[in-house]
Amino acid sequence: MVKAEIESVVKRYISVLKETGFTIDHAYIYGSCARGDNSSDSDIDIMLVSDMFDTDDDGILSSPWLYTVKVDHRIEPVAVGSRRFKSDTGSPLIEIVKKEGVKIM
Repeated sequence: MVKAEIESVVKRYISVLKETGFTIDHAYIYGSCARGDNSSDSDIDIMLVSDMFDTDDDGILSSPWLYTVKVDHRIEPVAVGSRRFKSDTGSPLIEIVKKEGVKIM
Protein backbone atom coordinates (compact mmCIF):
# COMPACT_ATOMS: atom_id res chain seq x y z
CA MET A 1 0.00 0.00 0.00
CA VAL A 2 1.38 3.38 -1.03
CA LYS A 3 1.49 5.94 1.75
CA ALA A 4 -0.61 9.06 1.12
CA GLU A 5 2.44 11.34 1.39
CA ILE A 6 4.27 9.39 -1.34
CA GLU A 7 1.24 9.39 -3.63
CA SER A 8 0.92 13.15 -3.15
CA VAL A 9 4.60 13.69 -4.04
CA VAL A 10 4.24 11.59 -7.19
CA LYS A 11 1.09 13.42 -8.29
CA ARG A 12 2.84 16.79 -7.79
CA TYR A 13 5.79 15.56 -9.83
CA ILE A 14 3.51 14.41 -12.66
CA SER A 15 1.78 17.81 -12.60
CA VAL A 16 5.15 19.56 -12.93
CA LEU A 17 6.04 17.33 -15.88
CA LYS A 18 2.72 18.03 -17.60
CA GLU A 19 3.09 21.78 -17.02
CA THR A 20 6.44 21.68 -18.80
CA GLY A 21 5.08 19.85 -21.85
CA PHE A 22 5.42 16.17 -21.05
CA THR A 23 2.58 13.85 -21.96
CA ILE A 24 2.39 11.06 -19.42
CA ASP A 25 -0.02 8.24 -20.25
CA HIS A 26 0.56 6.18 -17.11
CA ALA A 27 2.67 6.38 -13.97
CA TYR A 28 3.50 3.54 -11.59
CA ILE A 29 5.15 3.53 -8.19
CA TYR A 30 7.25 0.42 -7.61
CA GLY A 31 9.82 -0.83 -5.13
CA SER A 32 9.67 -0.19 -1.40
CA CYS A 33 7.12 2.62 -1.72
CA ALA A 34 4.72 0.31 -3.56
CA ARG A 35 5.21 -2.43 -0.97
CA GLY A 36 4.76 0.03 1.89
CA ASP A 37 8.05 -0.86 3.58
CA ASN A 38 9.84 2.37 2.69
CA SER A 39 11.58 4.61 5.20
CA SER A 40 11.83 8.40 5.19
CA ASP A 41 15.03 8.29 3.14
CA SER A 42 13.91 5.64 0.61
CA ASP A 43 13.92 6.46 -3.08
CA ILE A 44 10.55 6.99 -4.72
CA ASP A 45 10.76 4.71 -7.76
CA ILE A 46 8.43 5.80 -10.56
CA MET A 47 7.95 4.39 -14.04
CA LEU A 48 6.58 6.96 -16.47
CA VAL A 49 4.93 5.57 -19.60
CA SER A 50 4.35 7.80 -22.61
CA ASP A 51 4.33 7.75 -26.40
CA MET A 52 6.91 10.53 -26.26
CA PHE A 53 9.38 8.05 -24.75
CA ASP A 54 9.11 5.71 -27.76
CA THR A 55 12.53 6.93 -28.88
CA ASP A 56 16.21 6.10 -28.64
CA ASP A 57 17.03 9.72 -27.79
CA ASP A 58 18.77 9.61 -24.40
CA GLY A 59 18.10 13.33 -23.93
CA ILE A 60 14.36 12.78 -24.03
CA LEU A 61 14.48 9.60 -21.95
CA SER A 62 16.57 11.22 -19.22
CA SER A 63 14.81 14.60 -19.21
CA PRO A 64 12.25 13.71 -16.48
CA TRP A 65 15.22 13.66 -14.05
CA LEU A 66 15.64 17.41 -14.49
CA TYR A 67 12.34 18.08 -12.74
CA THR A 68 12.80 15.89 -9.68
CA VAL A 69 14.54 18.70 -7.78
CA LYS A 70 11.44 20.86 -8.15
CA VAL A 71 9.39 18.36 -6.16
CA ASP A 72 11.44 15.85 -4.13
CA HIS A 73 15.05 14.72 -4.42
CA ARG A 74 14.05 11.12 -3.61
CA ILE A 75 12.20 10.69 -6.92
CA GLU A 76 13.87 8.16 -9.24
CA PRO A 77 12.01 8.26 -12.57
CA VAL A 78 12.36 5.69 -15.34
CA ALA A 79 10.90 6.74 -18.70
CA VAL A 80 9.50 3.97 -20.91
CA GLY A 81 7.74 4.25 -24.25
CA SER A 82 4.14 3.07 -24.47
CA ARG A 83 4.92 0.55 -27.22
CA ARG A 84 7.75 -0.97 -25.21
CA PHE A 85 5.71 -1.10 -22.01
CA LYS A 86 2.85 -2.91 -23.78
CA SER A 87 4.94 -5.40 -25.73
CA ASP A 88 8.19 -5.91 -23.81
CA THR A 89 8.63 -9.35 -22.32
CA GLY A 90 12.38 -9.22 -21.73
CA SER A 91 12.82 -6.36 -19.30
CA PRO A 92 12.86 -7.52 -15.68
CA LEU A 93 12.04 -3.99 -14.49
CA ILE A 94 8.97 -3.66 -16.72
CA GLU A 95 7.80 -7.09 -15.58
CA ILE A 96 8.21 -6.09 -11.91
CA VAL A 97 6.25 -2.88 -12.49
CA LYS A 98 3.47 -4.77 -14.28
CA LYS A 99 3.21 -7.31 -11.44
CA GLU A 100 3.91 -5.24 -8.33
CA GLY A 101 3.65 -1.58 -9.34
CA VAL A 102 0.89 0.68 -8.08
CA LYS A 103 -0.73 2.63 -10.89
CA ILE A 104 -1.11 6.29 -9.99
CA MET A 105 -2.50 7.39 -13.34
